[in-house]
Amino acid sequence: MLLSYFLKKISYSIFLLFATLFSAQSSYNFDELDYLTDSLRMGGNINESIALNKNAIQKFEKQKNTIGLISAYINMSDLLWYIHKHKESLEYLEKAENKLKTVKNIELHAKLYGEYGRNYSSLGFLEQSNSNLNISIYFAKQIPDKKKREKLLYFYYTWKLENFEEDHLPDSITVIQKKLLEMDPQPLTYVHIAEKHLKNKQLHSTEHYLNKAMLLTGDYNLYQKSMTLLTFGKLHSQKKNYDRALEYYLQSLAISKQLSRIKDIKNAYKIISITYKQLNNIEKKNEYLEKYSNLSDSIEKDERKALDIPVKKIIKKENQKEQKERTKYYIIITIIVAAAGIALFLLIKAYQKKQKLKDEIIDEKLSETQELKQRLNTTGFDELSKLAMTNDPFFLTRFKEIYPEFYETLTEKHPQLSANDIKFSAFLKLNLSTKTIAQYKNISIRTIESRKYRLRKKLNLPSDVDLNKWMMEL
Repeated sequence: MLLSYFLKKISYSIFLLFATLFSAQSSYNFDELDYLTDSLRMGGNINESIALNKNAIQKFEKQKNTIGLISAYINMSDLLWYIHKHKESLEYLEKAENKLKTVKNIELHAKLYGEYGRNYSSLGFLEQSNSNLNISIYFAKQIPDKKKREKLLYFYYTWKLENFEEDHLPDSITVIQKKLLEMDPQPLTYVHIAEKHLKNKQLHSTEHYLNKAMLLTGDYNLYQKSMTLLTFGKLHSQKKNYDRALEYYLQSLAISKQLSRIKDIKNAYKIISITYKQLNNIEKKNEYLEKYSNLSDSIEKDERKALDIPVKKIIKKENQKEQKERTKYYIIITIIVAAAGIALFLLIKAYQKKQKLKDEIIDEKLSETQELKQRLNTTGFDELSKLAMTNDPFFLTRFKEIYPEFYETLTEKHPQLSANDIKFSAFLKLNLSTKTIAQYKNISIRTIESRKYRLRKKLNLPSDVDLNKWMMEL
């Protein structure tokens, strides 16, 4: 074991020397740049990998090497995605996309749309994510080099699999899992299958697939090992072997920290907090719950900064599509006008009918969206009521996720409010009665009325304003 450790250290030192020599070269081979980028990233050296590609960008710009520049831009997007800087990641993709319009390169097209797909998935745009991943798969299938082709296809199918799991599409999940097994099965493939068995409480099958995954982890990147360890922890949690589960979770967390995978760190914090609760270690539970909450807020802030980019891109594409349609209609109208006035009249009537149908479809979609939103609010209300009833510490965190606009408006307009004031305001937002709040908090109705009075004063509300109604409308 000691010999293995020293061999790894020596190999890494040789690798760093090679990376340094590569950075000093006057010309770059973008395949070598990709190899060094991946090696540094998988070794947990994100900052070094970013520095390497920034240096490459400077040199490619001086050399006017468009292919190399596009590759470095895509690498930067990939690295920034890992550290949850989606705004910067998408900005590099836009640079790469603009440059890629001037060249034909199947591999770079596949990588570009793959990175768009991954970013959109992280930001919750699953439909746009799958659309971009389909394009990346189309290009990846055309790559002549089998090793490159299968490597990229594995990534894109895996990201689509995660989207389908998020959307709860079992048939699509099965199809993708079959494709991955037909290729070269990697640990992550078996982890996804194990997760499926775990949800069905098939513990023996879960352990079988996790053992298959663990046997392969030495041949693949640390991220796959991290996910394998995390799912082993979930298995032991299901068995109520919480001490053993905690060992796996902490090992997974250590790797996620090494790789700077922010979302994986956040998820690990949450599940570790829950596990400490099962072990009745309240101090540790609260410690990791606080870490989870702080990191969640940070991630949410970063995602809000990035949302503007995909939204503008989607709107721009829709406008371009609509503009093309309009141009098409104008040409047809011009031809018809030249041919005959009657044909023009008929075309206008047909166009109006189409527009009316389009408006009806839009109205129907808006109605369906509103109905769905009401269902989600009802589900969220029931969940929050249960958390409030049990004084669960996750109540305020979950409330912020379900009612983000209310929380941000209240805290921005009234920064003087304490945490207890905000939690009490959340109860009022849920339209809980004074009696119900008193029962949940196990205090008298008179005490609740006193809190309402103090909160009203902090909010500078006139006496004739109904506090509950004011909260409901905020």
